[in-house]
Amino acid sequence: MQSIQLGPFTFATSLFAFMLAALAGLLVAAWLDRRRATRAESALWRGLLLGALAGRAGFVFEQWAFYRDAPLSWLDLRDGGLMLPAAAVAAMLYWLWRLLREKALLPGLSGGLTAGVAAFALVMVWAGKAQSSQPQVLPDVALQALSVPQAAPQGLDAYQGKLTVVNLWASWCPPCRREMPAFQQVQSSRDDVHIVFANQGESAAVVQHYLNKESLELGNMWLDPQMQLGQAVRSRGLPTTLFLDQQGRLVDVRAGELSAATLNDRIDRLK
Repeated sequence: MQSIQLGPFTFATSLFAFMLAALAGLLVAAWLDRRRATRAESALWRGLLLGALAGRAGFVFEQWAFYRDAPLSWLDLRDGGLMLPAAAVAAMLYWLWRLLREKALLPGLSGGLTAGVAAFALVMVWAGKAQSSQPQVLPDVALQALSVPQAAPQGLDAYQGKLTVVNLWASWCPPCRREMPAFQQVQSSRDDVHIVFANQGESAAVVQHYLNKESLELGNMWLDPQMQLGQAVRSRGLPTTLFLDQQGRLVDVRAGELSAATLNDRIDRLK
């Protein structure tokens, strides 16, 4: 499970786990500080901040092609783009340096780090168990072609043979509209994966008007008038992105908005 939904908010699982781990670690460090009159909480917080900056910088460097034309997007952590190894190395080096200078920080730092690692591991293990270990076979859903409304409906089995990404969206959905250019960018830059769009519940006229208005040129655009794909994966909101393996089996679901960089990174990891 690559995302966690809390009410109206959707978080990438790794980002949610990191935030929960930081909170747990800081609370434990603050409690130990009061008992020992040390400043471990401050050192822990600065290490976390340095780690987050290093992890983000590593991810931006890795996905530079998708960030270079939008400098402000480097700072938008909502997409969950973080290189965890770079973040961990930077934070650990900082904490080691602080311990060498002030050994009294050891109890607070070690206690905070233990709590943080435990919280992070619990979230990731829970997310792993919530995701089925066996790929799910989707029901045979007949989709209508936007470009040829009179054509016979087709299923997703037409895309078997490559990794397939299916974006469930609607024109009334603000995050769907925001991520459309990202999907267009990835679709135009990769030929090793199918990027497919399944509009949920709207008419061909509404969808075509939206695409024309936004000057979007997207291939593999389909209509799902009865929202059967969303029902099949129990989608609780839009956008929802499905990842299918080469045999057309569902291997992952991501709820919430994706950036071009995080979409490209997820495709790389699945391939």
